[in-house]
Amino acid sequence: MILSYMTSASFNQNPSKARQAANENPLVITDHGKPTHVLVSYEEFEANWKKPKSLAEALYDPNGSDQDFDPPRLSFENREIEF
Repeated sequence: MILSYMTSASFNQNPSKARQAANENPLVITDHGKPTHVLVSYEEFEANWKKPKSLAEALYDPNGSDQDFDPPRLSFENREIEF
């Protein structure tokens, strides 16, 4: 995802330019060089943040592989128990 950046001073001086930039990509608004807010179009907001997701949708990684997760089994043999 490509992000655009704008200082808070520029945002305050020209909010229409900020809205135009947010229609293209999410716009990060910075204050003294630190990101403080993100402006996105309402369409993008609805697509990515408004709808509740199921657990499967939230965990789905479109760039991930379809390999099954098979962790190695742990062995607790030869371990002393301390109380």
